[in-house]
Amino acid sequence: MSEGNTSSNSTFEVSISYFLGSSDNPSMILVSKVFDGTGFAIWKRSTTLALTAKNKFCFVSLSSPGANSPLISNWDRVNSIVISWILNSLNKDIVESVLFFQTAKEIWTELNQRYAQSNGAMIYHIQKQLYSTSQGSEDFSTYFTKMKRVWDELRMIQEIPTCTCNSAAILNKFMEDQRLIQLLMGLNDSYKAIRGQILMMSPLPTISTVHSILIHEERQRDISSTPNFDTESMAMHVNTGSKKNLNCSHCKKSGHIKSQSYRLHGFPANFKFTKTKKIESMVHNVISTDDPQTIS
Repeated sequence: MSEGNTSSNSTFEVSISYFLGSSDNPSMILVSKVFDGTGFAIWKRSTTLALTAKNKFCFVSLSSPGANSPLISNWDRVNSIVISWILNSLNKDIVESVLFFQTAKEIWTELNQRYAQSNGAMIYHIQKQLYSTSQGSEDFSTYFTKMKRVWDELRMIQEIPTCTCNSAAILNKFMEDQRLIQLLMGLNDSYKAIRGQILMMSPLPTISTVHSILIHEERQRDISSTPNFDTESMAMHVNTGSKKNLNCSHCKKSGHIKSQSYRLHGFPANFKFTKTKKIESMVHNVISTDDPQTIS
């Protein structure tokens, strides 16, 4: 490529970075979750993607072009916009600690120095989180999403070189198998049978395939599950329903027949009277009939 073409391309790239569209205003929020001092790696990744999509990531990595540069006024304008975007994505307490930095690069550098851990410490923390995560009372989709988020965070900080040789495919398969084992380890015991079937496959299936298998299994369980009926209550209901067809020829009431009438054959010892006044009247009548002198 000639020197003239290189200069032209550089000018074009700069002009794109300095361009501000109608939607590029100071109140714009780049990320969905405000950074509060935890989860810096995720916040940094989200912010980097958003700034790159806006062609403004160079403002957190490059210094000012200088006071004598013909581009300084444009640079100042875009730099202020990028600072506003970064501040909008920070917790109020953190904003106050970086508010008076003059460039987006200074704020970016300060946040990295303050919150970025060494790779070793971060990998340890994420690996510990991976092996302590289990499905619990969550459905499979929720559990899988949680694991996927941790895998993505780990992949982001692990510096694995890319190559096109045969070893790359072997390494990728090894790492995918490791993630699959982690996923299966955290499943509930209700998946024990299907987990054993998956582990018997050779070679092990991909995570996407296992995801489809377990989602299908979960849906089948929902379809085949039936409500638990109280058989005793059902029997009582049937029994009560059949009693309604019985009629007593003595008292003319339903629910029993003459041979079962308590008035003829006596009340059982455990019978519970619910109408007290009626019972007292019955007792008074019995006493009056047996011994008229007891009544004054």
